Amino acid sequence: MIFVKSRLSILMTIIGITFTQITTAQYIMKSVSLDSLLQTIKDPNKKVDAIIAFLEEPQNQYLEIAASYANRAFIISQQNNYMKGNIQAMIKLGDYYFRSGDYKNAMEYAQRSREMAGDLGFNKELANSLSLIGIIYTELGDHDNSSRYFFQSLKLFEKLEDKKGIAQALGNIGLNFYNQQYYDKALEYYNNSLLIAKSIDNQSLIKKQYNNIAVVYGDLNKYDTSIVFLQKALAISIELGDKLGQGINIMNIGHIQMIEGNFDSALISFQHSLALLTEMNNPSHISECNFNFGYCYYHLNKISESIDFFKKALNQGQTIGYYTIINNSAKMLNQIFINRKDTISAYRYVLLQNKSLDSLYTFQKQDLLTKHELQYIYEKKEFELKLAQNKRDNVLLLIIFGLILGLIIVVLILSRYKLKSKIVIVEKEKIELEKEKIESELVIKDKELTVNLISLYKKNEMLIDIAHKLGQLEYTTSGKEPRNVLAQISKELRNSTVDKMLNEFSQRFQEVHAGFYEKLLSLYPDLTQNELKLCAFLRLNMSTKEIAEITGQQFTSIDKARYRLRRKLNLSGPEANLVTFLSRF
Repeated sequence: MIFVKSRLSILMTIIGITFTQITTAQYIMKSVSLDSLLQTIKDPNKKVDAIIAFLEEPQNQYLEIAASYANRAFIISQQNNYMKGNIQAMIKLGDYYFRSGDYKNAMEYAQRSREMAGDLGFNKELANSLSLIGIIYTELGDHDNSSRYFFQSLKLFEKLEDKKGIAQALGNIGLNFYNQQYYDKALEYYNNSLLIAKSIDNQSLIKKQYNNIAVVYGDLNKYDTSIVFLQKALAISIELGDKLGQGINIMNIGHIQMIEGNFDSALISFQHSLALLTEMNNPSHISECNFNFGYCYYHLNKISESIDFFKKALNQGQTIGYYTIINNSAKMLNQIFINRKDTISAYRYVLLQNKSLDSLYTFQKQDLLTKHELQYIYEKKEFELKLAQNKRDNVLLLIIFGLILGLIIVVLILSRYKLKSKIVIVEKEKIELEKEKIESELVIKDKELTVNLISLYKKNEMLIDIAHKLGQLEYTTSGKEPRNVLAQISKELRNSTVDKMLNEFSQRFQEVHAGFYEKLLSLYPDLTQNELKLCAFLRLNMSTKEIAEITGQQFTSIDKARYRLRRKLNLSGPEANLVTFLSRF
């Protein structure tokens, strides 16, 4: 069981969720070269572009100094009012903070870059911002929000015909499905991303999708297929000179060899991986490698060697606070010393194991609380943004509604004036005889009623026609905000007829089901009018789709209303119980 958990943890690292510091001489030389280049550039905006281009390189995204470069670009772009560079720098800062686990700052920069990019019409930067927000929500476990942002970014990348962006978005969506254990859908999106990455010969993206596909097949216990994709990823890592990627690829190959019982082959893989990871000075993966050595030697019955490596892994885990490695190593050492009947040593490692479990639990609990807190903050921010947008929309809606209402009043006044004129003429012509007067008055009243009915009909017809024209105009108007306004106006106009229909329904329902509302309110006085109407719909065994079509609401709104209604009625069973319960009244 320990072995399987360790394998999954290592494979997840490939996807890019965890942050790794790299401080090799090779990358230091690159940063020195960048500094030299920046000294030769006079234009501040071009300096920002040079830094962003440097950070776009896959091997530079994990540098410890990446944050300082991104911050430098951010400051320069702010000082020179270079908005596009400012947005790009914020995206890089958000990406850095995400990789380092600081989700609060990551979301702050991602949201700010999204707002600016949206306001200024920088669609590529907007797509990248949406993608970053989606990745953060994925890490917080909010798959509904992450999917929404991933698909928004995909739509923008497709509009821009940006194949690299499309491939990245498809990979992100695949990751979302993977996290929810929808492996078939994950593979579908990973493979689509891989095809596009191959079409543009983006080796970094190709390698990433090979790794992702290997993860899925590993979880499906299809180890032969998984190792094939890991070997493909390894070949690209070697071609790109990515030694960290090579070390992780080879270590994962060793994991699969361990699963299949090929411990001698696994030891060779881990030895190769350890050399690369040591060169990269990556302590977390080095400790994992040493634990893997110990595990192999343990199953090869070379207990002394396994003890040495488990102790190495334990010491390294304690140094860097890697509680999973501490726990796994202490557990294995405890088992070995129990088998040797060395109870004192076994007890010592039991204490270490329990302490690491407590620390791991505390860490996970704090991490969970932090995630919940951040999710609350993000949702509150989203609500505030929507509220501000709604206020702007409402002002425009009131202006348009006022114009429409004024037009209707003018039409009604003219109609009434014409009607009065006709009445006067008729009365003058029929004044000779009393009988003719009475008949004339009846005719006038009939005409008045007819004119009023015609006016009401024309008003409703005009409202529907306006709503229809606004609906057509919505699809031909450019810009998100005008389209939203037109859609809202059209919906309001159409809903005016829906309200009348709902009132008539309520009256007829009470005639058929006399006392239904009274009985419900006597037992549940807190029910609102909308909830009473929902009860009536459900009493007639209407589906969510049917209710939505009648009320003009979204499916999700109806589902939430049903959930709140079940809570008010103290029902905890499935939805069928709600219908059954209401049928008793």
